[in-house]
Amino acid sequence: MSQLMLRAVRSLGSTMHNRPSALWHSRSPIAALPRLLEHRLHARPTGNAHRRHFTEKPTLRSAQAVMAETDDQSLLLTSSDNDLVITNIPTDESGLEHYIQTGRTLTEQLATMYACLSNGNIESAQRMFNGLYRLYPEAMRSAADVTVHNEIIHSLLNARPQPMTMDTLVWYDKMEKQYAVRPNHNTFAIMISGFINCNMRNVALVLMKEMQRHGYSFHNMLLSSHLTDNDIENVKNLARTIASEGSEDSGLAEKILQAVEEAETELTNISSDSADKSVDQDATDFDNAFVNGLDIAEDRSFDSSQAQVFPIERDTALRNELKAAELVSTNVSGVNQLKSTLKTLYENDLKGYNLQVKVERDSYDAALAQFRELNKGRGDPLLSGNVAKIRAFSASWMPQLEALIEEEQERCRNAAEQRTGDRVRAHYGEFFRMLDAPKIAIITIMTSLRMLASTMIGKAGASDDHSSSNEVKVSAITSAISTAIHDEIKMERIKKRNNRHILGRNVSIAKLANSGKLFNHAVRRAKAKEIRETTVDISWIDNWSSDIKVRIGSLLISMLIEVARVPETFNDPDTHAVSKRMVPALKHERIFLKGRQRGIIVPHSVLRDMFAKESIMNIVTPHHLPMLVPPRPWLAYNSGGYLTKNEACMRIKGGNDQLKLLMKASREDRLCTIFSGLDALGQTRWAVNHAVFAAVIKVWNSGIELAEIPASKVDAPEPKKPDDYDTNAKAKIEHNYKINEWRSKRSNQHSLRCDCNYKVEIAKAFLNHPIYFPHNLDFRGRAYPIPPHFNHLGNDLCRGLLVFHEGRPLTKRGLFWLKIHLANVVGKDKLSHQERIEFVEAHEKDILASADNPVPDSVINQDSNAPRPWWLEAEYPWQTLAACVEYAAAIRSPNPENYISHLHIHQDGTCNGLQHYAAMGRDNKGAWEVNLAPSDRPQDVYLGILNSVQQIIDDDCKKGVWQALALQNKLTRKIVKQTVMTNVYGVTIIGAKDQIAARLRELVDDNGEHVFQRTEIRSLAMYVAMRIFDSIGAIFVQAQHIQAWLNESARRIAKSMPTEALNEWKHRVIKDKESKQKFTAAKRKAKKDGDTMDIDAILEIRSDLGPGSRRRKRLDKLSTKPMATVTWTTPLGLTVTQPYRKYVSRVVNTHLQNISIYDTNMPSPVNSQKQKTAFPPNFVHSLDASHMIMSAIECKIAGMVFASVHDSYWTHACDIDRMNAILRDQFVKLHELPIMENLKAEFENRFSDYKMPVESWEYVSISSLNADGKGAALSKKEQAVDDDKVLESRLAEYHLNACEDSDEPPHQSDLKEADARESASPEQEASDAVPEPMGEHVKLIDLANINIIDPKQDLVGAIKQEDCIAYTLLVNAKTKTTKRNEITREYKKKISAVRKAAKAKTSSKRKASKTEPATDTTPEHTNINKKDPAVLQLEDERRSKYEEVDAKYITTLARKPIMVPSSSLNAVRSHSIINDWKKSIGVSGKFMRRMVWMNIEFDPLPKQGDFDIGQVRNSPYFFS
Repeated sequence: MSQLMLRAVRSLGSTMHNRPSALWHSRSPIAALPRLLEHRLHARPTGNAHRRHFTEKPTLRSAQAVMAETDDQSLLLTSSDNDLVITNIPTDESGLEHYIQTGRTLTEQLATMYACLSNGNIESAQRMFNGLYRLYPEAMRSAADVTVHNEIIHSLLNARPQPMTMDTLVWYDKMEKQYAVRPNHNTFAIMISGFINCNMRNVALVLMKEMQRHGYSFHNMLLSSHLTDNDIENVKNLARTIASEGSEDSGLAEKILQAVEEAETELTNISSDSADKSVDQDATDFDNAFVNGLDIAEDRSFDSSQAQVFPIERDTALRNELKAAELVSTNVSGVNQLKSTLKTLYENDLKGYNLQVKVERDSYDAALAQFRELNKGRGDPLLSGNVAKIRAFSASWMPQLEALIEEEQERCRNAAEQRTGDRVRAHYGEFFRMLDAPKIAIITIMTSLRMLASTMIGKAGASDDHSSSNEVKVSAITSAISTAIHDEIKMERIKKRNNRHILGRNVSIAKLANSGKLFNHAVRRAKAKEIRETTVDISWIDNWSSDIKVRIGSLLISMLIEVARVPETFNDPDTHAVSKRMVPALKHERIFLKGRQRGIIVPHSVLRDMFAKESIMNIVTPHHLPMLVPPRPWLAYNSGGYLTKNEACMRIKGGNDQLKLLMKASREDRLCTIFSGLDALGQTRWAVNHAVFAAVIKVWNSGIELAEIPASKVDAPEPKKPDDYDTNAKAKIEHNYKINEWRSKRSNQHSLRCDCNYKVEIAKAFLNHPIYFPHNLDFRGRAYPIPPHFNHLGNDLCRGLLVFHEGRPLTKRGLFWLKIHLANVVGKDKLSHQERIEFVEAHEKDILASADNPVPDSVINQDSNAPRPWWLEAEYPWQTLAACVEYAAAIRSPNPENYISHLHIHQDGTCNGLQHYAAMGRDNKGAWEVNLAPSDRPQDVYLGILNSVQQIIDDDCKKGVWQALALQNKLTRKIVKQTVMTNVYGVTIIGAKDQIAARLRELVDDNGEHVFQRTEIRSLAMYVAMRIFDSIGAIFVQAQHIQAWLNESARRIAKSMPTEALNEWKHRVIKDKESKQKFTAAKRKAKKDGDTMDIDAILEIRSDLGPGSRRRKRLDKLSTKPMATVTWTTPLGLTVTQPYRKYVSRVVNTHLQNISIYDTNMPSPVNSQKQKTAFPPNFVHSLDASHMIMSAIECKIAGMVFASVHDSYWTHACDIDRMNAILRDQFVKLHELPIMENLKAEFENRFSDYKMPVESWEYVSISSLNADGKGAALSKKEQAVDDDKVLESRLAEYHLNACEDSDEPPHQSDLKEADARESASPEQEASDAVPEPMGEHVKLIDLANINIIDPKQDLVGAIKQEDCIAYTLLVNAKTKTTKRNEITREYKKKISAVRKAAKAKTSSKRKASKTEPATDTTPEHTNINKKDPAVLQLEDERRSKYEEVDAKYITTLARKPIMVPSSSLNAVRSHSIINDWKKSIGVSGKFMRRMVWMNIEFDPLPKQGDFDIGQVRNSPYFFS
């Protein structure tokens, strides 16, 4: 806190000290805080008196003090002990330690803290916060950012019964001094508004000065989500009051008023623009200014005439007729709520952004009304038709359920106040009390009934046995209830935290994007920075732990089971009268499924009968509607799309790996191109096709089934049981299939009707409004519209109902492309362009008739004698009707070329995945098949595969193969299409079999009977799948090579682990072994001394036995498994990581039963098989997504209206030629990049420090088994190295077996042979005779001048050379020993003879010396003890001989062992297969299985063909 605040209030010290409350109501000028406050700021202790120092490690008792529940309630599943499973993976040490000890992450604990704050339990929240900081200071500095402190301050100022203003100032001071957290604009907004509401205006003024000192303006404060419009009004009133008083703070007040007035003026301008300026004019401004706002290096010409916008014109009579038309809707609550939401569009006269904001806010209101409808007693809360019964039942359930919830909330409140000591209830109770009881009751009933209904439609009248189709899993229904409650809490918070200035900022940025200026990357980055500075991430608030959700959901469903009753009719056994009694509507049971016990919720038959007549499964929240104005541009990963809602730019699947990469890329501004592409797609303006909608209304209201519109009723009778049902097994199976089909049709009919109803209702609401679809991405980078129910990615009905809002002159080429498009949607897309034109012209009469009267009365009356309209026979009927209407209007106009067309014309790729594979591989043959190469007519790859398969079938028919005989002349293009299309995306033979089986079941003869018997379909489908795979392999060879490379690379990555983690693993294994030995010794010593070991002494030796030991053991085991996910960067810079992991489970003890849930907080091993098989399709999808984004941006630059459905690109007919040029040019630019080379380089860089376990076979020659040295014992250093290798081998074996495609364990014979080799004695290593050569290729070689063959270059040659080397070394060793022995014996005799001669000579001299004087000294006498020079000479000669022998007969040769990976031997794992291969190459050594860790090495890329990618620019059918 600044000296400004510390100086100001000391003048009130005594007053404040004696009467603290006087300060809060005093209106005297405040210049400093009181001494009491200063004392509290600097001297007040926090926490316990004996607080542990931050650097100390947490003890068992301190960790237990932070835990909100007993450890037994949230333990992981137990796992068996294993000495190899004692390690951890590199991660945040403090945060992980906290999770190990408490079972919750720090963010989950902070979410609990926020729940305490929301419930007014501030003391518990502060105690939890301080405790976490004491135990895990490093992790908390990262997790507890300024948003956490802001929530604490907000709660203090909103405390009841009175605000805790003094504590607020204390906490504010601690933020910077104790926690090193700098306050932001939200901090000051909370405090200033809070103190103004407490009538402490002078403190608020001091805080305003503080805010300026920290560099925040009043404009920043106005953009705080913590300020409501009422708070802003209070700030403005305070400023006016101070300004009128003329005090020293008048200047500050003037600044406040000026900032507010400027903001209000800006809001007024935005509002007036939105109200006065037409949407059409907005679009005109956008299209005309688009290019001026672009940041483009090269000069791009832009034809303004082409960009001229023609607003959509409608027949006034038709428009009024449709507006007044009544739609016969499905009477389902979800549809009724949707209609309530859409009512805004019918009745509101607002324009532009104002109307969009109202629609979004009304969407939230409709979502809330969905949960309140039951208590209001109006509308159709659950059902209609049979609604009276359900409404009566639910009305009787509601009061009782509310009472139970209120009682539980009171028990939770008592537990939180530590009256009962129930930690579990105190923990989940904080979340349970965040919503009022009536709303929780509504959510529980609505969600439960929807879940139950969705699985039981059509099951009424069936037997009362509880088959798997008549119940809902407890885990599913508990998750659905808790998720709905969680979402409702988030909705409430979002509504509260908003003001008109934030909304104005969003609208302003949206209008800036509408002007095209945001496509300048510099402008986009500047705006992105502004958003980051004023928007904070509070996702930690919503980070509820899984066990909390499960406990709350289980508690509520158990309450509903207790109160839900339905009437049951029964016969009184005494009076035989028919009576009614109330029985439980739901029942909790347990069943065994796949060997595991599972809990289920089973509805009573009465409830099932109700749902059989009417379903509520389509009760969904209709808050994702299309927009009326261009979406808010994407400036950050979570800022874009709707004006008042925050949507993520990516649909995250699985864990947080992808989210972290996305957030990092967003902070570093690496997503500008991606964001520009999403904005380009979102700027496309749509409208409802009135003519098509009129036909849809007519069909819908008639209730008949026609062209994807389901019938209102299903009249198909139940199939009759055949007479021989009990005696004919085949007839019984066939009847059961028919029964299941009938039930499935009944089950699906209502849901399809409701889904269609949603689409029609939305289309009707937007009849006279423009439509925009905000887009986001999936994890691969593919773009999708956010509104789920009605968009251009929908079915044929949706696409037929939509047209471009902007119209453009058709032109001569446009008329050509309109005819091509009409032929395409009819199903003639494989004809040449000229043939398609001729087809349309030949059917012009049918086209005009379809446009004039699309749905004649004969169709409504289902007159079988009347001809069906031509458009109904098309492959895509509703799109065909739209094209017929457009074509008829064009040719009937005075000048068809000047006709203003609004229809979207499509250009579709030919099996786009194969196109990318062919381009990457430069495959000539594949490129021709998928139309990359120019041709006179389009190539049909599916038809080509079909012809190939049919040829194989014809050949098999001659051989009498029954499958071929059954399938002859019955296969169609549709049957093979899906399998061909998904083959290069990694579909397995089993998946292909299922695809083909589904198509074979659809085949019927002229009488409507199935062509194939149900019992033979599986066999036939497998037969066809295998023939399709064979045919594809013969055509797309290069594609399969690339796919194999991608598969193998992903397999290696998914098996790897960082070197650092491997070293840590080895260290932990050794350390654990040592600690166990120390612990055993300590126990023995304590037992010997008669002492006992206390807990601290035990934990000092065995730290793994401390808090969370079971979780730690599970974590250690998980860390031994593969953790690396396949991660790559797309050509546009988006980093993609595959989300496929095997999340570990944990057991939660709930009120209803123990529930096993996935624990996403534990480091989870990857699903190696899924990582491998999913990588090729995901990689190719990321390429087609890049192509689409590049094309979208370029089309916008060219001034075109653009839309896409993955590999189908849409624009106006007049712009097709320009779009085609762009599509081809961008495809060529994309594939001119070294895509595969870049991918390989990225893998090598990203995983350079990763190792993977490799199963290898070391070749050991028979001759070398006993030829290594003299059998001397290993030194300590050598022994340590050997032990390390053995340990690494054990770890590699364990890690490899942890993968899904693990190899077999080591063979015992290998281990025995290896042990025998290691323990061989010198005597065993040598024999008396020189060995015979083992094989014809074995011979003596010159080791002095040898060139060692590289096994990677010539494996067989290296093995044979090893045999020769080993044989030569062994022969040399024997020969060397023999030669040295001979030399030794020879010189031994010579030296012995010389010494004897010398001795004799010396003896004679001694005899002679007896007669000579004693003083006589001779040289001979003085050197008597020295070696004879002759002996020395002989020894030198012997040494020279030795050296000659050693040089001639080399016995040691340094060389690397020949390690043969299993992949080199076709992944063989059987000794018999290896031995067969060994014999085939003529060697006699042994292959010893070895497990080793090797750095990841990626195979060389497949060689490319010679296809010229530039030919794509000239291919007329590349997209057509």
